[in-house]
Amino acid sequence: GVHALISTSLKKVRGGVEDVKGNMCASFGSGACFSLVSGVGGPNPIPNAISTGVVFALFQGAFYQIGKQFTKGKTGKDKAAVDAAYFRTDQMLDQLGLDKYKKNFRRGMLSDTTLPLLTDSALLDVSVPAGPRLLILDHCATYKNYYKQDLAKRATLLPKDQ
Repeated sequence: GVHALISTSLKKVRGGVEDVKGNMCASFGSGACFSLVSGVGGPNPIPNAISTGVVFALFQGAFYQIGKQFTKGKTGKDKAAVDAAYFRTDQMLDQLGLDKYKKNFRRGMLSDTTLPLLTDSALLDVSVPAGPRLLILDHCATYKNYYKQDLAKRATLLPKDQ
């Protein structure tokens, strides 16, 4: 409860950044609240709340860093696969000067396989404004056959077990 409230608030205030600092601050707050609510600390609850908060923050920071190390290898491999799926898409957006819409394409799962199929409504669904939509649709119409040939060529290069 308290940890979630603090971490969500910090994430919102910091513009979506979720890192060890925010996690440790939230843990400090939850540890301090736990100490105050549980009544452990006798006549001096504030110093005990602070020390409990520090302990919670240190443990959570350590666990956060350890967890990050375990997922590092997996995300790197997955990221490479995702990047490969958006190679032509990213190339097109860079060429058109619309690279700020890469996240929109990923959010809508508009990858290389969907380039020949792109429609105005699909781009509207991923919040691409009218001007850039027209540029993208014109580009895709111009290179539609190339994209289809490229996808067919890539399919032949995949291992047979996929």
